[in-house]
Amino acid sequence: MTGWTGNNLRQISFVVIPVLIFSLVESKLILPAHLKHCKKLGRGAAHRQNLSWLSRLQRSIADGLENGINRFYQPLLERCLQHRYLTFSIFFGVLAVAWSLVQTNRIESSFYPRVPRDQVTIRLTMPSGTPFAVTHAHVQRMERLAMEYKDRLNEKHGTNIIRSIFATSGGQPMGRSWGRRAVGVAELGELVIELVPQNEHGVDLGSRTASMELRRAIGEIPGAERLSIGYWHGGGRNIWLRLTSPDFGDLKDASKQLQAKLEEYPELNEISDSFESAKSEFELSLKPQAQYLGITASDLARQVRQAFFGSEAQRIQRGRDDIRVMVRYPEDQRRSLSTLDSMMIRAPNGTEVPFDTVAEIKPGISLPSIRRIDRKRQITVTANADSDELDIDAIVEELEAKYLPDLTSRYVGMSYMKSGRALQAEEDARNITFYTILVLIGVYVLLAIPFRSYVKPFVVMAIIPFGLVGAILGHAIMDWILGVFWDGSVTFNVMSRLGFLALCGVVVNDSLILVHFINTRLRQGEPIETAVRTAGARRFRPILLTSLTTFSGLLPLMFEQSRQAQFMIPMAISLAWGVLFATFITLLLVPVNTMILEDIKRGFKAYWRWQTDAGSSGTKSEPTV
Repeated sequence: MTGWTGNNLRQISFVVIPVLIFSLVESKLILPAHLKHCKKLGRGAAHRQNLSWLSRLQRSIADGLENGINRFYQPLLERCLQHRYLTFSIFFGVLAVAWSLVQTNRIESSFYPRVPRDQVTIRLTMPSGTPFAVTHAHVQRMERLAMEYKDRLNEKHGTNIIRSIFATSGGQPMGRSWGRRAVGVAELGELVIELVPQNEHGVDLGSRTASMELRRAIGEIPGAERLSIGYWHGGGRNIWLRLTSPDFGDLKDASKQLQAKLEEYPELNEISDSFESAKSEFELSLKPQAQYLGITASDLARQVRQAFFGSEAQRIQRGRDDIRVMVRYPEDQRRSLSTLDSMMIRAPNGTEVPFDTVAEIKPGISLPSIRRIDRKRQITVTANADSDELDIDAIVEELEAKYLPDLTSRYVGMSYMKSGRALQAEEDARNITFYTILVLIGVYVLLAIPFRSYVKPFVVMAIIPFGLVGAILGHAIMDWILGVFWDGSVTFNVMSRLGFLALCGVVVNDSLILVHFINTRLRQGEPIETAVRTAGARRFRPILLTSLTTFSGLLPLMFEQSRQAQFMIPMAISLAWGVLFATFITLLLVPVNTMILEDIKRGFKAYWRWQTDAGSSGTKSEPTV
């Protein structure tokens, strides 16, 4: 996996793969030595008297499990085999319904997990060229409002909710602003508010609530290009739409129209684009007299720069630092443009002439930066929202279907594309689809070689899609449990999809145990109907234990309340509940699929015999199965 997803999840495979390799070594070399010390648990009452209390408990559990198999499982399996096509249709219908729950958002879904953190970050961007004093005044005002909010919370709840407030003027050390350097920029400001973890103060107030209240308190900042407030891990704006065109005027016009369209959605906020207001500048041009004196544009620019910015005369070593000595005009002269009128320009022959004799000044404006993609100028329009209350994907799809094509068609050469997190989401979705197919091919190959069959692996792998049923329903169950007992929630996101990717390799274990037993009985000459009916009962216990141990091992992660674990919980839910549901589906569906496959084989054999008989006798009759 690439991007954010791959960088954050690569460590999982580095742990899981060595563990699985060691478990293979343990099962082949260490486990047999342990098994030779196992005692036989007798069934008779006389033999049971000689067992310890632990062995008697084991015998009782084993007997109870066998009674349950005989009373409940075997009669149900018999009915499913008798009506195997109806059984398969029911399971397929359940799969379709479960998938529709995600597609219709009845089970809340989002591509990336948005986990609130114990921190609120407020970033202010003023127009380029804004004096530091103006930015500093706005940052001080936001800091004062945050301190007042902190005091109100302390008075209301009687405990500290906000741990610290860190304000920065002239930079954004916790992030970047549209790719620009985040420190030493007069028009940037930042406020970082650290909250006490909710489990320490017990007050139902998280970073999401705090950010909403601070946004209302701060309000609009006059002249600000953008003011963003983030409170989730992996922060970033929800909507990123990039417009490209060869004409910058068209881009500005289209960007304003798109922002006006986004403002029609009341749940969206912080709507802005990447356009930076033009800065005032002065253009210096040479007069004809300058050519006669041999003065070039480079000479003029260099001497003006030396006068106002300075020229390095020497460097002085002081400890580990170099101190540069700059020669330039006094500060009062550098603050006034009238200095240029009295400035003398030196010609190559040493002659000095007044500035206005050889040059003239023209006021103008210039963009701080020009951004391009595929050699076309571009503007990125962004918007933010509370994704817990708004379906961001639905808004983007609506814009792409109904608005953006019409908007771009009004301008020559204009196009649009997703950007930022939306673009990364599409790339991750393609990666997951590709690697899921790759995993399925790998599983098929690993099964086809020992089975020596091209068809039997499909019986084992047919259970994989039904593991998705458990993954989806598991999210619904855990969302209800976490909401009732811990006031939490869980959504079906990219981590859930990656959990299902891991599930593809794990869920075949139960099917493999069952199919291997059936194949062994068939090699011993047992009829397939008897082998299928016996396999479920004889392999019920190892299949159940395999799944329950996997499910139990993931329970601590699913109920972990720390912020760091919130990213991994959806993956654990997909894997744990997928394995659990697939276990009970395996015990019914694998025998059903085996018999359906046998029916298909018998049908082909009957058809082949019919074709052979018809060819030899010259007459045709209806084939019988």
